[in-house]
Amino acid sequence: MGESITPRRFVAGLPLDIPQHWLPGNEVVSSLLNAYTILVPANEAFYIRTLNACMRHVANDALRERCQTFIRQEAQHGVAHKRYWDNLDAQGYAYRGFERAVDRVIFRTMDRYAPLWLRVSLVSCVEHINAFLGYEFLSQSILVEADPSVRDLMEWHFAEEIEHRAVAFDLLQVIAPRYAVRLLGALTTTTLFYALMIGMAASLLVQDRLLWRKASWRQVAHHFGKGHGMARRTLRHLREYLRRDFHPSRLEGADDLAAQVLARQARKAPPTVVAVSSRT
Repeated sequence: MGESITPRRFVAGLPLDIPQHWLPGNEVVSSLLNAYTILVPANEAFYIRTLNACMRHVANDALRERCQTFIRQEAQHGVAHKRYWDNLDAQGYAYRGFERAVDRVIFRTMDRYAPLWLRVSLVSCVEHINAFLGYEFLSQSILVEADPSVRDLMEWHFAEEIEHRAVAFDLLQVIAPRYAVRLLGALTTTTLFYALMIGMAASLLVQDRLLWRKASWRQVAHHFGKGHGMARRTLRHLREYLRRDFHPSRLEGADDLAAQVLARQARKAPPTVVAVSSRT
C-alpha cells in the first residue's frame, strides 16, 4: 500500500462563542459529534501506545514509516480536540469525569491486561469506523451548514482518518492475521464505540433538556433512518470489514474526497492546516 500520509497541525482558532448546538437545526448530530470529540483524545492515545508497542515486531521499513506517520497524525487529533473542550467547559457541560473513567477503566485496563494482538485488532476496527464515518459525513456534506470553526475541525479530522485508514489493518496482518482475531476485535470495538458515543451524546442532550423532545427524536430518525441513512450505511460498512478479502483501500472515491477537503483547507488564509515536522 503506497498511500501518502502527511502529518498536519490544526491551527484554526476555536473561539469560545461557538454555538452550543453548532449544526443549526440538528442538536442530535451536534451532540453526537461533541461526544466523539470528548472520546477522541483517550482513544487516540490508546492507538499511539498500541502502535508504539508493535514497532519491535515490524521488520518492513515502509510499514514502520507509515505507522510512525499515523502516530504523528493521531497525536495532532488529540491536541486539536482537547482545545475544543474549552468550549464545552464554557457551555457548562459535565463530561470530564466520564472521559477520565473511560480512559482509566477501558483503555488503561486494555494496556495492562489485553494481549497486543487484541489491542491491534481493536485499533484496526475503530480506524475502519473512523474512516467510514468520515467518508459518510464528507460525501453527504452533512456538516455544510455547521459553524465554520467546528466544521473545519471535524472535516480535517475525518479527511486524515480516510488518509491513513489502511495503516492499522496492515499492521494487524503482521501482528495477528487470523480472521478470528479480526472478528473478536470487531465485536469488542463496535460494542464499546457505539455504546460510549451514544451514551455520552444522550448525557449531553439530557443536560440540555432536549433528550425527550419530539424534535430530537425526529432528528434521530432522520440521521439514522431515511435522511442520512447512518444505521443502514454503518451496517454495510461493518459487513465489509468482516469480509475475508476486505482491505481498507477499497473505499471507493474516499481518497479524492479527503484530498479535496485538505486542499480546500490548505488554501485558506491563514491556512487552517499546516504540515508538521516528520521527526518523532
